[in-house]
Amino acid sequence: MPARRKVVPPVTPRIVQANPGQRLLRYALLFCAVLLTAWFSYDYGKRQVPANGEAPGAQSLESEASEQGSTGLEQERDTLRQQVTELQQRMQQARQDLEAAQARIQSLQQAEPSRRETQAAASALEPEPATTVSESVDNTLKLENVRIDATESENVFRIGFSVMRNGDSSDRVTGTIWIAVNGFADGKPRRLSFKRLSTDRRSYVNMGFDLQQDVSEDVVLPENFHPKNILIEAKPYGDTYTGSTVKFDWDTAG
Repeated sequence: MPARRKVVPPVTPRIVQANPGQRLLRYALLFCAVLLTAWFSYDYGKRQVPANGEAPGAQSLESEASEQGSTGLEQERDTLRQQVTELQQRMQQARQDLEAAQARIQSLQQAEPSRRETQAAASALEPEPATTVSESVDNTLKLENVRIDATESENVFRIGFSVMRNGDSSDRVTGTIWIAVNGFADGKPRRLSFKRLSTDRRSYVNMGFDLQQDVSEDVVLPENFHPKNILIEAKPYGDTYTGSTVKFDWDTAG
């Protein structure tokens, strides 16, 4: 009969419960090891990568692009500055041309009244024939017997003359007679109309006669006015008669 084998029961390992303090210590050591590993990896990568964190090629391209952009901006700025300078120069030149034109216009405006006064004075003081139309023309009015008389008043004068018709026409003459005195006031030539000089401020003398009309009118001269000559103009109505104009020197009788 075979021998009986002895059955040995299996040995169950004993689970030993770790001390909580030791377990916490192990966790702390493991955490420190992870931190050290991360630190060494970061430091190594930092030494390998450039300070700005970019690859050398990218940094070079960016630097080159930045320099090109800066150069382009500087060129554009210089161009704008030059354009502004040219515009300012043109504006200054235009302003100078405008000032010169205004000065020229002002000079011409100031010279124009003097030229007109000179021409008026020359025309007023220039001697004229007794009539402006030829006496050989039929039906031309004539102005004769012109005289200037002083009165008791210092500035009042009496002007007398005769208007008569010429020719064979028997029609009555009607129209107006205009009187003006030329002279100087404050050293400047002036012409005073009959409306300015007459005592009743009439503009003209009515004309109406068959053969002849004798006219006598008083005029009052301003105190600062010095007469040079007197101008008389007879203007008939219609086309039957021709008017006449005479200018006589201012010469008082007596």
